[in-house]
Formats: sequence, structure tokens, C-alpha cells
Amino acid sequence: MQMKQVCLLLVLTVSFLGKNIGQCDSLLIEDIDDFDSTLLVTSLPVSIGYLVPSQFETIDGFKLVEEGKILISFTENDSIDAFFLTLAVQEREFVRIKSDKNVLLQLSNDQIIGLLNVADKGVFDRSTNMRRYQHTCVVPYDQLFNLSYHTIQQVRIMYDGGYYHDIKLTLEQQELIRESIKCLAERMNILVAKP
Repeated sequence: MQMKQVCLLLVLTVSFLGKNIGQCDSLLIEDIDDFDSTLLVTSLPVSIGYLVPSQFETIDGFKLVEEGKILISFTENDSIDAFFLTLAVQEREFVRIKSDKNVLLQLSNDQIIGLLNVADKGVFDRSTNMRRYQHTCVVPYDQLFNLSYHTIQQVRIMYDGGYYHDIKLTLEQQELIRESIKCLAERMNILVAKP
């Protein structure tokens, strides 16, 4: 009887580990730049927020677009080893944003993290009649550990002139982003533990 329990436990453990390993492989893309040998490992983009009406009207009404997307990446070469969070959002109006800690993440433990953002002027997207902004933020290592343990519940982008854009994430989106961060950190041999 005990041998059956040990065999069952072994089978369940192997199947669980196999599932997690396969899941990480499906969440990451790895590439090496041929020119400067920079290693880039990135997660697949995760849609965040909900579907919102765009400025592009069809016969059936306004075209619905995703509120935003998040991409987590790691780059490594001779001079830089860094994690980045890239956030792509659509805005109805032209807005300005400076390089500063103006992308805020609210975590599941109610902590708010400010990330350093690179300025972007946005690009007009003809398919939505809106401007698409890309916010690339440096993620410090200590915050990477924090993000691997706690989920991101909400994102706030603070533009110049007092305008801000809040995006609330669903539970499924929160877990998918956290799993992407864990997989990326594990792939880069960075121990992810409770902060």
C-alpha cells in the first residue's frame, strides 16, 4: 500500500514540475543580437485592463481596443544587465510626459512602486484614431523580487499637466504578469524569493 502512495506522489510531482517548466517556455522569447551579442529575454505581451472604445467609429459603433499591454524583458551585454517593464497604452489626446518616476504600480500588499520612465511623444495610430504611447521603465532588482511575490493590481501613468491614466488589472492578468516575471528571473538565474 505504501509503495503505491510513493509512486503516486512521484508521478504527481513530476507532472507538476513538467507543467511549470513548459509554462515558462511558452511565456518567454530569447534572442541574441548578431551585431553586439546582446542577450534579450522577453515575456510575451500581456493585455491589461479592459476593452475600451477607440476614436475609430464603424457601422457597429466605436471599435473596441485593449486598454494597454505590459511586456517584461531582461537585457545583458558587456555594459548593462537590466530588467525593463514596457507599457503600451492608447490615449485619446496628445499628452506630454517627461523622464521621471511617473509610472506607478499598486501591488497586492497596497505598496506603491514608482518606476523611472523614458519620455515618449506617442505615435498616431490610424486604426484607432488615437495616440499610442510606449513607456519603458527600468525595474530595480529589489523591486523585481517584490513583483515576483506580489501582483500588480493597478497601473497609473502620470502625464504632464496633472492628467493621469489608471488601468486596473483583472486577477487573471495579475497572475499572468507575476508568472512572467518569475519565469524571466528564473531563466536569468536570479533567485526569486519572498522580499
